Amino acid sequence: MNHAKRRAIVIGIALWLGACAPITMPLPLQPFVDIPVPAHWTPYSNDWVMIRSGRVTAARLIYFTPSNVETTLADARRLLTGTGWSESRHERFINAEKFPGVWVDFVKGDDLCRVTIIEGTGATHVDYTVARLSPGA
Repeated sequence: MNHAKRRAIVIGIALWLGACAPITMPLPLQPFVDIPVPAHWTPYSNDWVMIRSGRVTAARLIYFTPSNVETTLADARRLLTGTGWSESRHERFINAEKFPGVWVDFVKGDDLCRVTIIEGTGATHVDYTVARLSPGA
């Protein structure tokens, strides 16, 4: 299977997991060592989900922060690139409620981390969608 097709399948699985019921155990603030988040971000663990199989680990991690989109994006970029992730693409948007947002894809080998940031009235919503292939997959 070619690299692009494998990545598309992994992304599809990760996005599909976003619709699944959350796990019952709370996840730590930073469940992946190489996906750091600022200590002042508040996890919204009611919507977190993580599924591990023999070949893939997929997760959806949600945080809230008082920072605006630009500051939040700068924090995410700095922390992810500091642990070896490379930014591959991004897009800015305005959501249906007229709030600014941005999504950014980061890659590290065959792994993908999409960060979606949407500014809101009381807080900025940060959504990490992670898809990782297990070694040897």
